[in-house]
Amino acid sequence: MLTSIRLKNFKSFADQTVELSPFTLLLGANGSGKSNFLDALRFLQGVGLDLPLCDIFRGRVDGRREVWPGLRGGTQGATYRGAKSFTIESRWTIGKEELTHKLTCQVEPDVIVEHESLEAKSAGGLLFDTPASALRGLEGFSTGGAMKAASKKGRSMRLASTDRNPGRRSLLGQIEHHRGRGDDVSLSDAIALCNALQVAMRSTLSLDIDPSRMRGYVPHEIENLGAGGQNLSAVLRWLCQEADHKADVLGWVSSIFAPEIGDIEFAETGLGDVMMVLVEKDGTRVPAPSLPDGALRVLGKIAGVLTAPEGSLLLVEDPDAGMHPDRAGLLAQLLEGAARPSVCQIVATTHSPALLRGVSKQGLGRAIAFDRDPETCATTAHRLADLPRFEDMAERDPGELLSSKALAG
Repeated sequence: MLTSIRLKNFKSFADQTVELSPFTLLLGANGSGKSNFLDALRFLQGVGLDLPLCDIFRGRVDGRREVWPGLRGGTQGATYRGAKSFTIESRWTIGKEELTHKLTCQVEPDVIVEHESLEAKSAGGLLFDTPASALRGLEGFSTGGAMKAASKKGRSMRLASTDRNPGRRSLLGQIEHHRGRGDDVSLSDAIALCNALQVAMRSTLSLDIDPSRMRGYVPHEIENLGAGGQNLSAVLRWLCQEADHKADVLGWVSSIFAPEIGDIEFAETGLGDVMMVLVEKDGTRVPAPSLPDGALRVLGKIAGVLTAPEGSLLLVEDPDAGMHPDRAGLLAQLLEGAARPSVCQIVATTHSPALLRGVSKQGLGRAIAFDRDPETCATTAHRLADLPRFEDMAERDPGELLSSKALAG
């Protein structure tokens, strides 16, 4: 689980640390920094995928296929008030291990690593550290791409990459260990932790549901939802093959939709393509092309949560968009109940008082309120539990916590 993230000179953040829980709601007015915070999480996802840092910002295309969409705005506006570099420091719990990864990136003339380090609690300190002077341009690199990275015991590390400028990517995916005479396995353990951290970082999933892509037939064997939710019919079919999972799906769908849904069926073609059909209690069949956008968005988010791979971090913007307020609280209960350290972590943004009313008091206290400092315009963040009158508002009407006066503290 990602337990905290510190953003220094990243987009609208001057220097802010945000603590995360298994289920974390992000609140705040438009432009307060919520989306910038999600961009930081997606940046870490790109690091975990071992992408060049410039590609993380600008996007990557393989032929005509977009393999990475890039971050909003690219490198323009990537730093707070035109700073030349930014730092993202993230803390992770992976099994029984606690890791702290710190990455400072220069953004002009290109995005390259200025400094990177990794600490592990079990090691009692740094697994590796790279002085900034060793990463500017080609300085600090010897023949074969060796990098001046020091381990806890001062042994050198090498890069597996043959890239002429290894500083264009994070070290996490590049370090390799060449064991010499009398050496021990401490660096091999460090490399294993680097790999584990990469897996955790790249296990981020954005539930960016696009109803226009969810109404057609899809191959029935697909088991992932897809970037825009386009494989919804196949995923629901896969879930409904087991009676318990189908009961879960029907239970949530029936409680959220009106009129009441009694069953889910699947129309199949001779080629093995499938399309979902909701069956109302009176027998009326409603195929995917006839469902409204709001219904498809909610179905996509339910399917995304129920099929999230173990250990994944789900990013959900406005989960109840297009949903009737009377049902939003039920969706909040689904999200909060699904988020557990052993299953998945969920970070969601919301502007909905109705959604907040479905969140437990403990979940409300862990929600993060974003605002802008009136003097510096930098994003500030604090937990709702630290707000004045939190206890009173949480008991009387949690929706009040979204008011600008409450969020400003």
